[in-house]
Amino acid sequence: MRLFFSSKADANHPLIQACNSLGFEFIADSQLQFEAIEQSPSKPYEVVFFSSPRAYTFGKSFIQRDTKIACVSSGTAKYIEHPVDWTGNTPQNPIQTAQDFRAWVGERRVLFPVSDRSLGSISNAFPKAQIECLDVYKTILSPKVIPPCDAYIFTSPSNAEAFLQRNALPAGVIVFSWGKSTQAYLQERKVESTCILEESTDWTATLTRWINR
Repeated sequence: MRLFFSSKADANHPLIQACNSLGFEFIADSQLQFEAIEQSPSKPYEVVFFSSPRAYTFGKSFIQRDTKIACVSSGTAKYIEHPVDWTGNTPQNPIQTAQDFRAWVGERRVLFPVSDRSLGSISNAFPKAQIECLDVYKTILSPKVIPPCDAYIFTSPSNAEAFLQRNALPAGVIVFSWGKSTQAYLQERKVESTCILEESTDWTATLTRWINR
């Protein structure tokens, strides 16, 4: 059994541990590259929202002494080296996350450090006058040929897009989508997801359930 994961994964990643315990071959290879974009906010803000660990990496310089910090999920919060004031708990449902975040923000102004390919899933819930979306990094598609696999895990719409530029999905394979945005992109490409994943996924149980069914 061979499993593809469209992101990098270190030796301690729970998905690698699950594959090792189940005897699966594992390929982890991001289909993306990233470059910083030098920009500065043009408007005052009281809250900064990070939609991913990478958004934090490229946007953490905008955290000021009195800035409130919010992030999309507990998975992203683990990478933030500052006290986090608000954390979303529905990473698989960006619409719900956006509603919850807006309720917490109230009338405060928000800065969103984002990729130049951001879908604006959270920021779109706010009036334009209340926010600033700042492109702080460029997402570059870097498609690679991947050997045929039995199951594929796509971690973002951009990774799925890059993958499909150089690869085709064999008939009958299992396709895992990380979140509804990835699922929606794959549906546009006529690819149906077998399962929608969350950051709190129990990898061993999930792989056993879907691959050995």
